[in-house]
Amino acid sequence: MGKQRAERWLPLGEAASRLGVDEATLRHWADTGRIRTFRTPGGHRRFQEGDLHALIHREIPRVEDLGHLLERRSAKLLARRPAQVLAARPWFSGLDEPLRARAREHGRQLFDGVIRFAIDPRSRKTIRRQLEEAGRDYGRELRRAGLGTVDAAEAFGFFRHLVLEMVTKPRGRGGMLDEEQVRTLVDVSDLLDVVFLSVLRAWEEIRPGDRDNRKRILQ
Repeated sequence: MGKQRAERWLPLGEAASRLGVDEATLRHWADTGRIRTFRTPGGHRRFQEGDLHALIHREIPRVEDLGHLLERRSAKLLARRPAQVLAARPWFSGLDEPLRARAREHGRQLFDGVIRFAIDPRSRKTIRRQLEEAGRDYGRELRRAGLGTVDAAEAFGFFRHLVLEMVTKPRGRGGMLDEEQVRTLVDVSDLLDVVFLSVLRAWEEIRPGDRDNRKRILQ
């Protein structure tokens, strides 16, 4: 009968990789007693291989694909929350119904673009250009509706908040963002900054009538 092989003690990085979580999540699990950990004399964490297998079979759910997760969350947010919250926004309640419908459509376009941006890195340049153009269209709509710059910023900020909320909810039981979500959060936040600048630039465009009025004022 062969001698039973001793189980390996794995370093933090390898153990986190085996579980499919980031190192911060595994540290949190160890600190809260969800999994045993051993510290070397140098203070480094070690995890027993058997404990990892037991945790995988007992508690770790299969990590949901990020693209599918964002699609599901966006559908939920657009179906429920915006309709309730938008009605209380002064800038939105002052719009006529056709403009309200277009504002909602701009929101759906933003959500759709962010999802495609998050799950298809190869197409990000194209998606970014599309969303910049969508931002310009949105800015022109807001200007035609007579909104001031503060209202325009609040209008875009509302959608920005919903998008970031959609991205930053943890997708595992650890209660923390995983590495992919953190990278996606940074990329999406940068994208939203670009779109917001497009909204403001379009809002500040001088139309022919504005130019004529400005000339008369300066004469």
